[in-house]
Amino acid sequence: MAVRSLSSTLKTLAVCDIVAASPKPLRLADVVRASGDARAVVYQRLRTLVEAGLLDQTEDGAFRLALRFQFYAVRALEQANLGERSSELLQQIVDESGETATISVADGYHAVIINRVESRQVLRADLRVGAKLTLGGSASGAVLVAFGSEEMRESLRKQGVALPPEAELQAVRERGYAVFAPTDPHLVAAVAAPVFDAARQCVAVLAISGPIFRFDHDRCGPIVVAGARRLSAQFGHS
Repeated sequence: MAVRSLSSTLKTLAVCDIVAASPKPLRLADVVRASGDARAVVYQRLRTLVEAGLLDQTEDGAFRLALRFQFYAVRALEQANLGERSSELLQQIVDESGETATISVADGYHAVIINRVESRQVLRADLRVGAKLTLGGSASGAVLVAFGSEEMRESLRKQGVALPPEAELQAVRERGYAVFAPTDPHLVAAVAAPVFDAARQCVAVLAISGPIFRFDHDRCGPIVVAGARRLSAQFGHS
């Protein structure tokens, strides 16, 4: 007999997702507006998350993620066996491409970098662990959307999250990797490929990035695809 999930718990965790999606602490009114639920109900969920140690409340009453999530992130890497082995793989990719290599996972409305190895070149992509990339404006975000479920894409669109057009997502799926080639010199160019688990679910994104003026998308594309396949094999994907 199938066991039903606890809807109250899912709704409480959804409030945590709202706070996590913001670059700064949110006030109660902000969370109420984002969730669409009653103020009293949202406040109860926020207080539950605070007492559970998942959120902190600032002196001015706003809510932010607790640092416990940093511990969770480290443990998630260890339990997925992504820590040391992924760093070795990233270093191999940096040696081959000459550019910065990163691993990202989905985090609410963003792709968040969980591991990286920097290029040794003087000019390099400044992408720190913990940096958030938009789903609609980055190669890593495009991969998560393209290889995610249709239900996920529909849910994000209903929430007003900017996503790449469907034609672009289809091109990513056909090519096997996403390309980001901005015209703004303050941004970095990138290619990114999906990392799959044994159930063929996209669980992470491997990316190579670097300054626009020297980045070679055609050369780095096959490198990132090959690297993503090696990382997928560590998750049991064949």
